[in-house]
Amino acid sequence: MLRPVRAVAPGPWPDVSDGALLRSAFAPAVVPESVLQRLLEAARLVRCGAGPLTVASPRRPEPSWWLLRSGRIGLGPRSAEGAVTEQRWIGPGEWLDVAGALSGHGGWLEHAVCHTPVELLAVPLSALYEACATDPGFAQAFAGVLAQRVRSLNDTLQELAGADVPVRFARWLLRQLAAQGEDGPAPQLVLGERKQAIARQLRTTSETLSRTLSRLSRDGILEVKGYALTVRDPAALRALARSAPQ
Repeated sequence: MLRPVRAVAPGPWPDVSDGALLRSAFAPAVVPESVLQRLLEAARLVRCGAGPLTVASPRRPEPSWWLLRSGRIGLGPRSAEGAVTEQRWIGPGEWLDVAGALSGHGGWLEHAVCHTPVELLAVPLSALYEACATDPGFAQAFAGVLAQRVRSLNDTLQELAGADVPVRFARWLLRQLAAQGEDGPAPQLVLGERKQAIARQLRTTSETLSRTLSRLSRDGILEVKGYALTVRDPAALRALARSAPQ
């Protein structure tokens, strides 16, 4: 039986299997139950309210890897105006940060906004290092998580550098629909933020985004009514998202 982590903030524990959550976070590597138990015994539970992440550093209360236990977080760089430009979103079982505590400055590699109240598992680096030293299989799992993060960052850079705005928007829209569980012949999305904020996520201007929406509407891919988008041709939208850089 996996024991619960020590709680920084008091309160009842939700009905969540932390062992299963941590196990999935290291997938596809298979981590022994004994290693998972030791990591959970060393970990801390940190709770944050909705809004900007209130944990000042990935090194507090001690240098750790941070796993989202419950809630939803948006991640991305901070704009010149001080707002976070969200480029990706994570849910339970996904790592918030696995490199910040390892870096020279010890800060978060991405700025975070909690869309809901969240719970985080802070898994100390000391416990992770000990597990690597005692279990060669876990050392491979540890390296695998870091490699996945590097690959994800590289994919994001290539997308921003190589794909035009309609392609980037198609990929963005498909991610939003998937996150909301929208499917079917005509999935719908009501934009929850201003088009200017979405344009910043896509590294473009609001005027270019408006022209992109008009083009997709003329092509019969989208129906645009204010902030409500209806995908009239999901196959065409997916084909656009798969387009190679121009």
